[in-house]
Amino acid sequence: MNPQDQQNLQNDPAQADLNPNPQGLDPNDPNVARDPVCGMLVDKRTAQNTLAAPVNQPMDTLYFCSADCKALFEQNPEQFGYNL
Repeated sequence: MNPQDQQNLQNDPAQADLNPNPQGLDPNDPNVARDPVCGMLVDKRTAQNTLAAPVNQPMDTLYFCSADCKALFEQNPEQFGYNL
């Protein structure tokens, strides 16, 4: 997934409707990312589950709401639009 597609997904209102924002985070805040697995908003400053972008990939660090979402992503990144 290229960075523009990732940004579009992060700002997709349908994703926000499907996945609540229990922390009340602002999706336009540069310190907020959307979990690529479940779509939940994650505070980058306090996220405990991250995945750094491989050197040869044009993508940002990924942030996950939980270890479970990170594990699902690592099992099959292609399912979530990433070709790692």
